Amino acid sequence: MVPAGKANSRKQAAERTSLITSHDNRWLKRFRASLAGEQGSEDGLVGAEGIRLVEAALGSGLTVVALLVSDSGERHLTRLGASLAPEVQILRTTDRLFAGIADTQTPQGVAVLVRPKPATIEDVIRGVALLVVLVGVQDPGNVGTILRSAEAFGATGAATCSAGALGTANPLAPKALRASAGSALRLPILRGMSPAILLAQLRVSGVKLYAAVPDTYPQEKLQTGAVPPLLRPWEADWKSPAALLIGNEGAGLPAEIVRAADARVSIPQTAATRPAGVESLNAAMAGTVLLYEAMRQRDTKA
Repeated sequence: MVPAGKANSRKQAAERTSLITSHDNRWLKRFRASLAGEQGSEDGLVGAEGIRLVEAALGSGLTVVALLVSDSGERHLTRLGASLAPEVQILRTTDRLFAGIADTQTPQGVAVLVRPKPATIEDVIRGVALLVVLVGVQDPGNVGTILRSAEAFGATGAATCSAGALGTANPLAPKALRASAGSALRLPILRGMSPAILLAQLRVSGVKLYAAVPDTYPQEKLQTGAVPPLLRPWEADWKSPAALLIGNEGAGLPAEIVRAADARVSIPQTAATRPAGVESLNAAMAGTVLLYEAMRQRDTKA
């Protein structure tokens, strides 16, 4: 026997459902563009696919514009119905048409369109700021993983910047969104700011800047101008407002950004990994270690 609450949710969802049978339907086109991660897709909407990401979207506080389910995905309506705002457009289609717009190899038959909320500098440094700044991090998997760690370890926000011609992967594109497990929908993210402008605003706001560098960071890059001190993660003051700067997977942070920081921070590795072993941690792993140390210092119960 189906509980009355779930039965009502299913009935209400059914009453608000429209059937899509054409490949050229405008809603399918919007889902297709968003789930493909196309920049500048209609209305700037973001697509999230799969039951976990759909639930994350519904619980993010963002505006959900439409929910799309396939024949096999209709079973999820009972689970999702109570979380759907009355204004959400519910759309139903065939498994074949859904597979044509899906970004995953084995679609679960459920997706949503979400309207992201632009973040401001005030959003990401609220309270005792802990901000992660991605500068030219190009792998969407790294971007998503760092954002997931940032939310898990208490960051107040994130920012994505370019490093010259190297841009940072879109945190709301499908692969990054999946890697973030929905954190990219919940965490305030400043996107596309000039690194120089962002760092200047953070300094004015009293936020300390920590540049993540490997021990192997070329010292010749820092020969001009003052060189910030090199600290181990536990030597940095993460209890104060702080920003962690993480650079490109191959090139690292640009020298001018490292020089602009209050300090460099490097994660020590066992000597057994050298010279032929692990050269350095990748961007996501290093970011996770440093964000954990920040949480450890901030947790008075630790």
